[in-house]
Amino acid sequence: MLAFAAHAHTHIRNIIIDGKALDREECIRPYESNFNFPVKGVNNRQLVCRTTSMSPSKTNTCDVKAGSTMVIEFHEEMERSSRAIEGKHYGPCLAYLSKMNSDGSPEGWFKIFEQGYDSSKKRWCIDDLNDNDGQLEITIPGDLQDGNYLLRGEIIALHLAEKRGGAEFYNNCVQLRITGGTGSASPELFQIPGIYKEDDPGIHFNLYDGYSSYNIPGPKLYVPGSTPANVSNKTTNPNEPVESSPVKNDPEDKDPEDKDPEDKDPEDKGPEDNDPVTSPDTEGKSNKPVKSNCTRNRKRRLMRKRRNFNVRRTKKEL
Repeated sequence: MLAFAAHAHTHIRNIIIDGKALDREECIRPYESNFNFPVKGVNNRQLVCRTTSMSPSKTNTCDVKAGSTMVIEFHEEMERSSRAIEGKHYGPCLAYLSKMNSDGSPEGWFKIFEQGYDSSKKRWCIDDLNDNDGQLEITIPGDLQDGNYLLRGEIIALHLAEKRGGAEFYNNCVQLRITGGTGSASPELFQIPGIYKEDDPGIHFNLYDGYSSYNIPGPKLYVPGSTPANVSNKTTNPNEPVESSPVKNDPEDKDPEDKDPEDKDPEDKGPEDNDPVTSPDTEGKSNKPVKSNCTRNRKRRLMRKRRNFNVRRTKKEL
């Protein structure tokens, strides 16, 4: 029974950088005794790297260029074989990156690869992985900051996932030193455990109930040059016209009775136009003028009306 179980499981056996296949375990976090057994449960601490050791000193670090493509190889056994995992272990393939803290722990994860179910071909990532001798190509984002990272490769097998908690997680971490990036990356980071829930459609999934699509679990795929969802990317265009409210004239500036053409006095250019107007609140206290066009205009109109009224009265008396 144990022998059968071992043949039905998988692990990241080795990686390929610049076309060179490295030895088993090279730059891969130490395996547990049951190196190819799955992690069960979305809150299991083993979901991070499927190992209890997070010390960076126990693992070599491999150099890789930002923007380049590397390969992680999944195999059932310690030897390289053509098959990654038993064919009926259908499910998605995923890869995450995290900057590595000085103690070897991950800073926070973001997804850089995902492949689930292709409904047009009726094929899972597992089908392609087995056809490719267990090799999964991963592109390292070109906008990363230089530094030490953990690359977490993962297969989620769904053959028992019709029951809650039945999904099997096969994950390992590769220790990398990434250089040559632009340094502009600002991905949203996630903690593991924490990226999956037991009732996620891509975790609690029935392979035997008929399906035409599949929702890949976890956060959205990071696209180099993108901005996190919770950060606004809107900028203001200084040349964009600004909508302004219409200017309304003060109704006091218009006198509806001031329509008599005789009110227009061509000689009405008296010094009162330039006389300072004293505020009622400060009259007798300060001679400081208060500039008020409205008050000045009203005063002028009143003086014109008085003048015109006197002229009309004089004409009538004559």
